[in-house]
Amino acid sequence: MRLAAHARTSASPAQVWEVLGSPSRWPEFEPFLRRVRGTHRGAATGQTLVGVSRVGSVAVPIDVVEAVPGSRLVLRVHLAPGVRQTMTFEVLPAVKGGSDLRIGVVVEGLFALSAAGPLWLTGAMTLRLLAARCERIARAARRAA
Repeated sequence: MRLAAHARTSASPAQVWEVLGSPSRWPEFEPFLRRVRGTHRGAATGQTLVGVSRVGSVAVPIDVVEAVPGSRLVLRVHLAPGVRQTMTFEVLPAVKGGSDLRIGVVVEGLFALSAAGPLWLTGAMTLRLLAARCERIARAARRAA
């Protein structure tokens, strides 16, 4: 099952990628993550990371399926036995400046049907929080200039 959401920010694609492309910064916009283990560098295709949840410090395996700096990040999150979530983030330059952000959420596995709704809602919330975080970064950069 594939679901999608979109958001817009005045942040440039490069500013968005500063946050999205750095796994250590994912907890800044992903409310369910406390931290990400496994890397101190940017996201790269083929990485396997471990997200640590805020509730119960549960380890969640995260595979970086594809990382195209500045434009696309595909993550496969192994949430529980019988539920896998593939999240595709796309960062596109907006016509009037800033960035258009899109997320596609694909839920697979035995319990995919029951998990799809909540996972889409959390994906859409994550995207909006990413846009808000990047908006703050863009505003700070404009004030500093």
